[in-house]
Amino acid sequence: MACRQPSWPLPPSPAPMARSGMRRRPNHLVFYSFSDSRVHKIKLPTFGDAVAINGSCDGWLVLEDRPASSISLLNPLTGAQIHLPSAPTQLRSIHDAAHDNTDASITKEFRQALIWKISMSSNPLATDQDCTVIVISSWNRALLSIRFRHDDEWSLLDDTAVYLDVICFKGSFYAIDDTARVVMFDSRQLKKVAITGPQQELTNTLWQFAELSGELVVLGNMLCENPIVDEWEGTIMFTTERIDVLKLNLEGLLSSLEETKSLDDCILFLGVTSRSISRPVAQHPCGKRNTIYVHDVYSWHDDQLACCRSGVYDLESASVKPLPYNHDNSEIILDCIINIWHEPCLF
Repeated sequence: MACRQPSWPLPPSPAPMARSGMRRRPNHLVFYSFSDSRVHKIKLPTFGDAVAINGSCDGWLVLEDRPASSISLLNPLTGAQIHLPSAPTQLRSIHDAAHDNTDASITKEFRQALIWKISMSSNPLATDQDCTVIVISSWNRALLSIRFRHDDEWSLLDDTAVYLDVICFKGSFYAIDDTARVVMFDSRQLKKVAITGPQQELTNTLWQFAELSGELVVLGNMLCENPIVDEWEGTIMFTTERIDVLKLNLEGLLSSLEETKSLDDCILFLGVTSRSISRPVAQHPCGKRNTIYVHDVYSWHDDQLACCRSGVYDLESASVKPLPYNHDNSEIILDCIINIWHEPCLF
């Protein structure tokens, strides 16, 4: 497959990326490069107005035509696109069904996403190995799976918990729910095994995974208990009070989560709808040890549009400062309903 070589060098660290909010270029992706402090654009195939970009994993973007309940994967650099089977009822909310007969131009931006998170076991284009995909439903946070070139329909893995993140790590899938309970699924049989018990005392927290120096860590984004409510816009704004980093210890008979205050000379890019990514400090031009980059994340909360505010979190001082592009390029990067961290790749 011929690759469309970009006119700019691939960034050494993940880039905040979003679909252009400018009417003149609706089929463009824009991303901010920390390397040259500039905004770059990638032209996309022409999509209908109802198609939304929701999430990223291993260089692939998740495309959703929510009224049609269709899902596909797109590599914006190569142009490769993979169509997945139609979304089952477990991925569609009652809120979406209520808008099926309304004007699409009114609801397309605020229609709830089908997928909250996606994880893949391998490159979906590789023909010499199976690729299993696990997603979390945005509606009820259930886990569903599918195998490329094998399954024609989605399979329900587990709907007994409110899952927040899923990741493929060393050949197995790990999922975490809203109580910080971690479970594991073998990538072949997808048999569920409990790893750690719940952390009931921790509430109002977004739990996510990241791979850090060959280890699996759990990130707890503790949100403020009293968000800012904008009744006119119908949104609520959460802010981060602190972020805990817990290493998942898989040795011995009992697994455990152990708090750490060091990121091992790495920077973390905390993704919610996109995969969380770690990079060595030396590869990041604005690098500072023990920092975590968080961007705006939108989701539905009690029938309101909720946002978790962006920033750069300092693990040592437990403080948050603005992202470097929040001011000069806000009209380009932040004029979108969802932002994601994306790792451009040429496969």
